Amino acid sequence: MRNLKYISAIIVSVFLFSCQEDVVLDLKKIEKKLVVEAKVTNGSPMATVRLSYSQNFYDTPEYQLLSNAQVVLTDEEGNTETLVLNAENVFESKSSQAEPGKNYTLKISVDDKDYEVTTELPPLVEVTSVNFVPNPFSATNDSLNIFVNVRDRVGEDNFFRLRVNKISSVPTNEYYLVDDSFGKDGVISMPIYFKNFTVGDTVIVELYHLNESTYKYYSGLSENLNGSFNSIAPGNPVSNMPDDVYGIFAGYAIYRDTVVVGALTF
Repeated sequence: MRNLKYISAIIVSVFLFSCQEDVVLDLKKIEKKLVVEAKVTNGSPMATVRLSYSQNFYDTPEYQLLSNAQVVLTDEEGNTETLVLNAENVFESKSSQAEPGKNYTLKISVDDKDYEVTTELPPLVEVTSVNFVPNPFSATNDSLNIFVNVRDRVGEDNFFRLRVNKISSVPTNEYYLVDDSFGKDGVISMPIYFKNFTVGDTVIVELYHLNESTYKYYSGLSENLNGSFNSIAPGNPVSNMPDDVYGIFAGYAIYRDTVVVGALTF
């Protein structure tokens, strides 16, 4: 009887193995679309633009930036600048000056098509203070959490993106997104619990004050990466781009500070 069970198991295994085959999903080819990765900031260069085309699912991955375009930046007063292509095939501004609160428009001409998109450069928001407190699950000097405090601009909806890194470690692309829903017109405290610091660490704090469309785009990307139930992947996150264009023309002002973790008194 035991031998019969072994024989039956072998037969079932062979049957299942013989039924395996590669399945290729019939994903319809879609028209390629322009992908724009653009920003305007208070940094240097003030504006940068990366252009590429989308690909079909089964295409061989090939991220290649376009160089055959004309990109013109215009402010709301009509001042214009044609962006220059650098050695990395990125279009960048050379002479435009950042003016917070102004709207900036990109006009892109590539492959006999024209595109136009506008974004706002928000004002700079400074960090008022940075505190390091013991991790509630490990109250020692080598497991401190950072609290970044920001004074919210009165009478406005404000949106922020925060990044902190130890100066001695490899910088990461972990960002903290927050709006002022729970701290409007007051001090907003931004705690980061997923990183630990110790006394003597030198920490770089980068606060990005985003306009609303940029915040929504980054929120959509975050949902895609985390695979939430409401994820919109594989579609393009909500952005300020025309319907036939992927990407974002982001607008944000960056405030940077460097702090050293001092000794704590428990």
